[in-house]
Amino acid sequence: MMNNHSTRWGLALALAAVLGVSCGGGSDDGAATNKADWEKKHASAVKVVSEDIDRSVQALNAGQRPVVLSECTQLKDDLADAKKAVPVPDPAVDAALSSALAATETAMNTCVEGGRVASDASIVEKAQREMKTAREQYDAAQKAIEAWQ
Repeated sequence: MMNNHSTRWGLALALAAVLGVSCGGGSDDGAATNKADWEKKHASAVKVVSEDIDRSVQALNAGQRPVVLSECTQLKDDLADAKKAVPVPDPAVDAALSSALAATETAMNTCVEGGRVASDASIVEKAQREMKTAREQYDAAQKAIEAWQ
């Protein structure tokens, strides 16, 4: 049999649990639950990174060190926002986008290094190869997003 103190403690715990969930204290931080919600929250950030990849590739191909550094630094900033798009409620999109973001991060890091050490052609060439992989991964992610029902 519970005493009065135990009953109050149990009620306090139950109330705390209810308030925690209703006030955002749970694990759900406003994550998207469907495609429309996800696109509303994250599609623009994902698109910006795709555009950044293309600009970074153009800069790498042109070999203009200050532009490479600028574009790849912008990619770094935008990538941080795009990473908030995962996890995606659709497993196929989540896997494809996670791979694209990982490939992009690898390419971005090499690109920034190539912008800083422009005298080392091998770093720039590595960045170009990695950007090509990132572009391919991003294209695959875009196809998965389009196929998502």
